[in-house]
Amino acid sequence: MTVETLAGDVSAAPYAGFAQGREAEELAHGGRDHLAPVRDGEGDPGDGPPGRPVIGSAGWYYEAHEDHGTVWKANRGKEAGWDVVLDWAPYVSERLVLIGEDGKSAGRYYTITIGADTLTKSLSDLRTADGWNDFSDDSGAASRAIREVLINIITDQGKRLPRTPVVAHTGWHRLPAGLTYVYADGRSYPRTGSVRVIGAPEPLRQAAAPLERTATDEECRRAVDDIATHGWASLMTLAVGARSLAYSLRPVSAAFVLDASPNSGKTSAANTARSLLLTSRPHAWPPVPTKGMSSTATDIECALDFEGDMPTLLDDIPLTRASSAAQMRDMEKKLELVIRAAGNATEIKGRRNRDLTARPANRIRSIPVIAAQMLPPTMQESLYRRSVVIYLSRDGGEVDWRWYKSGGGQGLTVPLRTLGDRIIAHLHAQPDADSYLAELEKQAHEQLSPHVDAVLPEPGDTMDGVITAAAAMVSGLGLVAAVTGTSMSDLVEVVAAPLAASLARQAACMDAQSTAQDGVATAVGEVLRRAFSRGRLHIRDEKGVVRPAVSGQVEQDQGLVRKRDGSGWEGKGPAAYWLPQRGPALGITTKNLNMLLKASGDSRVNCYVDRSLPDALLQADAILRNNSQKDRIASHRVRVGTENLRLLLLKPDLIWDF
Repeated sequence: MTVETLAGDVSAAPYAGFAQGREAEELAHGGRDHLAPVRDGEGDPGDGPPGRPVIGSAGWYYEAHEDHGTVWKANRGKEAGWDVVLDWAPYVSERLVLIGEDGKSAGRYYTITIGADTLTKSLSDLRTADGWNDFSDDSGAASRAIREVLINIITDQGKRLPRTPVVAHTGWHRLPAGLTYVYADGRSYPRTGSVRVIGAPEPLRQAAAPLERTATDEECRRAVDDIATHGWASLMTLAVGARSLAYSLRPVSAAFVLDASPNSGKTSAANTARSLLLTSRPHAWPPVPTKGMSSTATDIECALDFEGDMPTLLDDIPLTRASSAAQMRDMEKKLELVIRAAGNATEIKGRRNRDLTARPANRIRSIPVIAAQMLPPTMQESLYRRSVVIYLSRDGGEVDWRWYKSGGGQGLTVPLRTLGDRIIAHLHAQPDADSYLAELEKQAHEQLSPHVDAVLPEPGDTMDGVITAAAAMVSGLGLVAAVTGTSMSDLVEVVAAPLAASLARQAACMDAQSTAQDGVATAVGEVLRRAFSRGRLHIRDEKGVVRPAVSGQVEQDQGLVRKRDGSGWEGKGPAAYWLPQRGPALGITTKNLNMLLKASGDSRVNCYVDRSLPDALLQADAILRNNSQKDRIASHRVRVGTENLRLLLLKPDLIWDF
């Protein structure tokens, strides 16, 4: 059980008014203004029921105050009375309603005081025994029956309190009060209503707290000039951070990667962006990162999901030429998880309830910034295609790390925090933020294109998407310029030429990776693409139903045609299963795949037997590795409808363009 905490102070004031109102109501109706006297654990039967009835628990009554309370149960003996069951009662000071992605209620939380402890708990937590373990003064609440009564007491108090909206991640939210930006420390812009954020780690919450002062216009302009003077890569990361503040308003489907030599200033550059919203305490530099890449994959995805519409930093990939194969695979797995979800705008990893129904999963909610001492040599070309990579050397001038180290970074603290707040206010003021951001992206692309054309005269379809993503990131300088009163074109000019040179280097790296992976992987993709289009293979969904399951692909490319009576779909040949929760991936049995490969006549792939094919595909990086079964790393056991199949999980971008 994870204890959820709320950023910001918790006040009991809303409940105080309810308590006073209740006493006034009782006095007006001749009721008691004090607790019923008790004798030897029983109430006096002549005084009437003590306290309030517990709605949903007949025969139970309670009184709850911040510093004391009582729970009674009706005595059904010969002499009617009320036994004291608990000499305390949970006191509720806030009712918090979680707002889902669709703007509707997605769960309830309550701020509860029991004895010396005031904690915020979800209703689902309270339904379990673990949900009560963090209260040290809840003696007598061990049984399930008592806990059910206590839950009814909590919900009875909660319904009398105003609803406070709660969100599960930072950034822009469409709340009843309108478009609102929520910071990690619980503040919001504009401050038009009460809203809370759950799940903020304490270091992050502290780092997001406002500073004692804001910078002047001149200080902000001077800070931007200092950043530009001390390295184009620092200014580029500032652009990425500024553009991240608008991610939900207009997403950028790509990751930003700093591929840097040791001690080349990659963390200083990344922290220039992160400082738009965060300042570490007690020291102002560097800000706390989102996560280190040595963290678990689950830790990384949860942290990224929480940090919406804010500059992120995954720091850093600690690989060297001497790193083991296991370390390389671990980093590849994490990069695959983050970059593919960012590039495809999909869930990071699918989640299921116990009844196997889908539940909301973690997502990338900002531009992931990844600092790498060295990228894995076998990183797939498809991941490069979903990233913008800039290359840093120790003394190449991309980042003046000596200036940052000598105090330059710390001197940026107040101006950058002021810039971040101003950009958020500027975005909120736009009548159509999407159109405004699109115009900035257009301007950035127009200014960047001549420099790219000079070094990449024929970039090709693959690099076109990377260049578009790079221009979208550069457009963040338009936001910086708007709130500092400077020229966007002047700022873009600082980064345009060196960024274009970096993109050319990325293109060369992608070509090398594509050549290395060419052969088996390419051949498999070509064979399956032809098999689908010629009706020799067809798609089924994860339940085994024949239907168009791959979003964005026409039915013919999935091997499907309409039935003549229009009642559904049909396909010929063996089945391939679209598994969105597995990567996504395309599942097919080894036997059926090898049959198609042999029938194709392609000399690159028609020479394998069923036993050797999975290992060859794994080596060619054409399928997903099974990390849970060491003896069956190339295939996976997958539940499809009522069947349990052993499948190869092919990477779908071998076959289709997404």
